[in-house]
Amino acid sequence: MKRILCFIENLGSGGAERQLTGLAVMLKQQGYQVEVCYYVNRQFYLPYLQGNGVESSYLIKAANPKKRFFAMRKHIKAFKPDTVISYSVSPSMITCLLKLLGMKFNLIVSERSNTQKITNGVKLRFFLYRWADYIVPNSFSQGAFIKKQSPKLTDKIKVITNFVDTDVFSPMAKQEDHDETRMLCVGRMWPEKNIPRMIKAISKVVSHDFNLKVDWFGQDLKDASSAECYRTLHEEHLEQNFFFHEPSNSIQEEYQKTDVFCLPSLYEGFPNVLCEAMSCGKPVLCSRVCDNPNIVQEGENGLLFDPLNVDDMVATIERYLDLPQEKKDKMGRRSREIAVELFSRESFIQKYVAIL
Repeated sequence: MKRILCFIENLGSGGAERQLTGLAVMLKQQGYQVEVCYYVNRQFYLPYLQGNGVESSYLIKAANPKKRFFAMRKHIKAFKPDTVISYSVSPSMITCLLKLLGMKFNLIVSERSNTQKITNGVKLRFFLYRWADYIVPNSFSQGAFIKKQSPKLTDKIKVITNFVDTDVFSPMAKQEDHDETRMLCVGRMWPEKNIPRMIKAISKVVSHDFNLKVDWFGQDLKDASSAECYRTLHEEHLEQNFFFHEPSNSIQEEYQKTDVFCLPSLYEGFPNVLCEAMSCGKPVLCSRVCDNPNIVQEGENGLLFDPLNVDDMVATIERYLDLPQEKKDKMGRRSREIAVELFSRESFIQKYVAIL
């Protein structure tokens, strides 16, 4: 029985955490001995691991950056994995360093977002990837970026896009009746999520007499970015149309209840939330960036816009709102078809098993 150690910073409510914990559960179901390690005390997905019998370790000493390398080395020595799968930058760089220094294990590092520019930190990360056995971006655009910047890594790159549990994320049998159009957004309140521009766009749409309600589910980081979101909401007097909510353990129910999903991000990896909304049979409106145009078929299951242009966002949202209901329903059905075809758990886990 192969021993697999999955490393990630935390088990919070983000997309990378969802994919890593899902991968760990699927690997256990495939017969591997699996443990998930983390060192930041966010445990949104811990009950999910426990409910599926996957062991986990909270490496409290690794929370200190000065002790992180030694704490992770000690844990790897104790667990003796055949393979380490690392998600997020710090775990990936440290596990690469451990291999450089002579530790023996197979290493799969995962790239979970799209790099926007080459910094010294990025150069160092790509250099250390020489000691990884495989590099697994979750988007084709990030895979192409790594190949362009570091051609020597080309043979190590295996793109594996995100999975969706299409049984859990499924269409509601009967949509609830309501007067307003309900729009759903899901994502942490980070700058790249483009929330202030989204608020300004919705303000303009509402001022044009569209009856629209927006619910945004995601972690409030209590920082300057979150403060700007609330300040913009107040300045636009949009408190009756745009609502922020904490992350939900049953987010599939929110997808099912909404009419349309919107992802206004400035950049993404391969967005979980977009795939989940499509799996729930929803039309999607999203920014024309990274892999989004490969997921959304313009005019078929959704519409694309320029996330830096508020007026283009407004025009795209209003173009959708003006569509006849029959066309909106057809878009939703097409989203579901694409999701079932491309985002299945079976395809995802078999690609990882092939690497292992």
